Amino acid sequence: MRAKKKIAIIGYGLEGESLFFYLRRDSENDITILDRNPEVELPKGSKSVVGASYLKNLWKFDQIFRSPGVPFKLPEIQKQKNKVTSLTKLFFEEIRKKEKVKIIGITGSAGKTTTSTLIFKMLKNAGKDAYLVGNIGVSFLDVLNKLSRNSIVVAELSSFQLQDLTMSPDVALVLDVFEEHLDRHKDFREYFRSKENIVRFQNKKDAVIYFADNKNSKKIGFLSRGKKIPVTAEKARNSGFETRLMGEHNLKNILAASLAAMLFGVSEKIIKKTVKDFKGAEHRIEFVGSVNGVKFYNDSKATNVGEALASINIFEESKIVLMGGFNKKLNLKPLAKRAGSKDIRFVGLFGPAGGEIARFLKSFGIKKYIFKTRMWDAFIAVVKKAKRGDIFLLAPGAASFDEFHDYKERGREFKKLVTFLNSRKKIG
Repeated sequence: MRAKKKIAIIGYGLEGESLFFYLRRDSENDITILDRNPEVELPKGSKSVVGASYLKNLWKFDQIFRSPGVPFKLPEIQKQKNKVTSLTKLFFEEIRKKEKVKIIGITGSAGKTTTSTLIFKMLKNAGKDAYLVGNIGVSFLDVLNKLSRNSIVVAELSSFQLQDLTMSPDVALVLDVFEEHLDRHKDFREYFRSKENIVRFQNKKDAVIYFADNKNSKKIGFLSRGKKIPVTAEKARNSGFETRLMGEHNLKNILAASLAAMLFGVSEKIIKKTVKDFKGAEHRIEFVGSVNGVKFYNDSKATNVGEALASINIFEESKIVLMGGFNKKLNLKPLAKRAGSKDIRFVGLFGPAGGEIARFLKSFGIKKYIFKTRMWDAFIAVVKKAKRGDIFLLAPGAASFDEFHDYKERGREFKKLVTFLNSRKKIG
């Protein structure tokens, strides 16, 4: 009888739960769940260490699985990094054992969910055996037993999932890459190096589709030993797709998705119909409604500066913009500069990030802003400035964790506010 393997799972969220039940199938695995939250709901009868000292005795374990939400930079993890692995890494290892299963991996600082979903829909509409997993909210291990010969896995990959990966997908998509998650990465270099793993281990039979207008995406694309397929804004504008999605960045996402689908034999007819029918994802430049001639858009998913700027730049009309939240150690100065532009009539700011933007605006001598601690209060205060013909846009440029569980909860709150206004049939 072989000795029991002592395994630690750090973080019991979506991936942690999926890992626990997968690893538990082997009776020789001795599994302990480690979680900072003392109130986390754990499986009945499981071994656990919870609370502030949850990482105290990592040296005792033979193998350590780190969930994406747990920073790799933590000193306790760094001391045991040779033992540290992840669910993503396990999945890639298991996939390589299956004949002719292919992986399409998508990463970037913006547009991952839209692009991943489009690729998945294109493949399914073409009758392919496709599965959508990863950062989009579906655990890799949930589909592992469903895969068969010629299955295609479409994997949305965050920097945290890529960080310790030692294999790359057969087809990699590298969308726009800019500053993001610097609260949990040591610096931008570490974030960038994580993204590089999506192509670092590719071979000549593989392919990378990258955004050539973005210097960071281009650098990553050039690292691949596979076929290099560039996507540019000019090509995207001239692609001729009929779509409901707004913005040049989404045209690039659509073109990238279509090029990936073509590599797997999807016809142009199916691709164009999929794009035409695609309504987009909730909380991503989502039209919420119109009140007294003011159009309200929810882009709560714009959790970094680059995404917020892309969102703002879509609209040529006069705008009221709602910005703020929890800053992930990003440089908010470009967002403050954009807020000072003539097409933005007024800015509502909230949360710690809103406070930072307010300080920048004050230093620029710009007075067209209102700052409140909570998003609700900022909305109520700034909506009074809106006039018929304006666009009222939630483009936070920051995370939601100061006030909300996630960007989805923040987006739903924004939509409730618009519904409240609509019930009153007036603004202000």
